[in-house]
Amino acid sequence: MPKTLSRYLVSEILPPFLFGLAAFTFILFIARLLKLIELVIARGVPIVQIGKLLSLILPTFLEMTFPMAFLLAILLGLGRLSNDQELLAMKASGVGPHQILGPIAAVAVIVAVITLSLTMFARPAANLALKKELYHIAKSRIGTALKEKVFNDDFPKILIYVEELIPPGDTAQGVLIVDTRAPAREQIILGKVALITTDEESNTLRFKLFDGTVYEKEKNRPGFSQTRYNIYDFKLDLDDMTGSIKRRGPGPKEMSFRHLNRTIRQKLDEGNRAIPERVELQQRLSFGFIPLVFCLLGVALTLLPRSTRANRSWGLMLSFFWLLVYYVVLSFGKALGDKGLLHPIPALWLPNILVGGVAVYFYCKAVRESPLSLQTRTEQAWGTARRYLASIKRTKNA
Repeated sequence: MPKTLSRYLVSEILPPFLFGLAAFTFILFIARLLKLIELVIARGVPIVQIGKLLSLILPTFLEMTFPMAFLLAILLGLGRLSNDQELLAMKASGVGPHQILGPIAAVAVIVAVITLSLTMFARPAANLALKKELYHIAKSRIGTALKEKVFNDDFPKILIYVEELIPPGDTAQGVLIVDTRAPAREQIILGKVALITTDEESNTLRFKLFDGTVYEKEKNRPGFSQTRYNIYDFKLDLDDMTGSIKRRGPGPKEMSFRHLNRTIRQKLDEGNRAIPERVELQQRLSFGFIPLVFCLLGVALTLLPRSTRANRSWGLMLSFFWLLVYYVVLSFGKALGDKGLLHPIPALWLPNILVGGVAVYFYCKAVRESPLSLQTRTEQAWGTARRYLASIKRTKNA
């Protein structure tokens, strides 16, 4: 009987879990898809490369959607059993809340291990590979790195302003280049049109500008000298841009678990608080326990008295509500941790502690078959209101 019950309960939550995983992941993909589609249409990035970018983004989304889908699965799966009076029949047959929680908790452990693996290993590795891939795209198709109507400062001591980029990004209109590389001389180059090309052999970026003016100012001379041109070649070494990126190195979100721990120890030894790295470490650890918290919360909410009237829409609204509560508290705690106002451990474990505490309270109520006081008071108020309306109706009829 226990094995049969366990298989039955797991089979009830598995389909909504897969549905929720696909739905939540697709929703998170939509915003990124729009940006990636722009790379295809406006910048000419191949579809194969876009597919690679999507695969590298996926671990970041799955890290969030696995726990979200699991909570939704519990509320929909057990909610269906509750609505069909099957949970009531189980209780009448001697099946207690612990026996219902057991198989769901076993699945929660599996989901927690997967989530922890994503946060600890898959997501940081994917983030680092994504950073390298985006840079490779920017280097091979420099138009994707330039932004319109802003000063682009990817190259040291060079500012590039582009009024408009013409797809696929190798032609620009309204170009302004400020060159301060030479200590004794500063150049401002204006051009109506520029052709942008890269040379893989010499590793250079070339702007071939048409119909413009060069303003040059020497350090020891007042004013600018002005030169008109029909065609002007301006070249940049791409290694200047790669060098700054290599010096920056991976950020906390791209570091492996071992690298992150080593960086924290080094900074603490140097007297640095290492707040970004410690916040990132605690966030990875706390995320691994979200499925366990959501497991207890979902089972408790479903087993509470009066929840047998729940339907599918109730399960959806309840899951969205608690997901919103969790991630709002997480954002609040992370903000406090990033600013150093709260130690990273309580800051990032705050949502687990808060929602976990509520889940334990609800589960204890479900075990004792005691309705929530708020629910009881609401029903009492509703009953009083109904009796008052009925008395008014009888008075009118009399």
